[in-house]
Amino acid sequence: MMKRLAILVFVMSSMPRGAAAQDTQYWNLQYGTKGELLGGVAVGSALDMSATFYNPAAIVWVEDPKFILTASVFGMQSIKLVDQDPEQEAITSTRFGPLPSMFAGILPMKWFGGKTGYSFLTRQQLDFRMSTSEGVIIGRDVPGDSLSIGGEAILEENMGENWGGFSWARMLGEKASVGTTLFGVYRSQYLRQQQTVEALGAGGYGAAAYVANELDYYNVRALAKLGFYYDLGGTTLGLSLTTPSANLFGSGKVTSNRSLLGDIDADGTGDSRAEMNYGEGLDTEFRSPFSIALGASHQFKRLTGHITVEYFEAIDEYTVVDSPVGAGGPGVTSIEVRYENAATDVFNWGLGIEQEFGDNNSFYVSFITDQTSYQTVDAHRVSVSTWDIYHLGGGVALAIKGVDFTLGGGIAWGRNEAVSDASPGVGVLPATVVPKEIDYTRLKFIVGFAL
Repeated sequence: MMKRLAILVFVMSSMPRGAAAQDTQYWNLQYGTKGELLGGVAVGSALDMSATFYNPAAIVWVEDPKFILTASVFGMQSIKLVDQDPEQEAITSTRFGPLPSMFAGILPMKWFGGKTGYSFLTRQQLDFRMSTSEGVIIGRDVPGDSLSIGGEAILEENMGENWGGFSWARMLGEKASVGTTLFGVYRSQYLRQQQTVEALGAGGYGAAAYVANELDYYNVRALAKLGFYYDLGGTTLGLSLTTPSANLFGSGKVTSNRSLLGDIDADGTGDSRAEMNYGEGLDTEFRSPFSIALGASHQFKRLTGHITVEYFEAIDEYTVVDSPVGAGGPGVTSIEVRYENAATDVFNWGLGIEQEFGDNNSFYVSFITDQTSYQTVDAHRVSVSTWDIYHLGGGVALAIKGVDFTLGGGIAWGRNEAVSDASPGVGVLPATVVPKEIDYTRLKFIVGFAL
């Protein structure tokens, strides 16, 4: 029970912040009726209007530029924390619900001899809450003495990042095209971490540790995608560049309370102390990297192969929200609370196969890598998922009475050693126990359509 309590405190304090959003992966979400089935392997393939995101130059090659709506995508995600002690039961967090989606279409304007379009998509989304409470009575080395241990671990997070863009593309001769999409990005994140551990001795002494950290911010930034597309007949080639994001504005609020109350070392003398911070109207910044993607497709009669590779540049450590030291009080020390982020460089690749059958019907299968960009920082983290993910998916696209239907699914999996902020026990208060590893699994179900 003591170890389970400690593991749950660890879960609260680090792991689940990335459980659903996978905030250090760039290829975790796919878009478009056909792009979903190909795992996003679409930079060199003019599949549908998801090209506004994957390669804006390809939108002039989409044969039937229908309005895209892929809202019916569901996922079941499971996070399992395996303890170093094989006798301890693993802690599992499971979430089921709709996954982020996009909608996109063509605009009637034709500027500078090109085609224009629009897209709205969700790049990240997480709505998560965990609350647990454990308690146990244990004996002490002192004869006749015992401790009543109680604990509470609460995590609440709501995070979303939405992109809205305007696209333009035009032909260069008969075989090539160029295009761009200008995106505005709105990101918001609310995170509350709280843990309370109490110890009451039979001899009348007692202590409690209370830690609560709350972050609430939004940020607005802008970026652009630049694309080039070349059609050789049975073979197509694509190049897509994504610029680093430009920070525009934002605001954040930070609250932190770290308190120790009572007689922690059971020596008859109080050991109470507190460290606190509160700040609002704080400046915010969030960054996304430069990336370059290359894609190609080749048609073999009724079978088409697709490939995409993409490199994402590293991001140096930077401050997302910083709340400086304020005024203290009796028994209270004011501390600086800073939330930071950073990213390593990442290289992803993916393969997809499209097999035609019947009239305008196709079967798809895909495999992609989804490497983590996790990077340790010196302060509070806003990104924490540390595992690489591998995606296997597929399905069918059916044309029925002028409406394109998409039916499919996929599985994603990953594993890594647990990264924790382990700390020893303080006096009569229990210590944190470090899990051995983290296992990630996601099942995805796709029911989409284009009009």
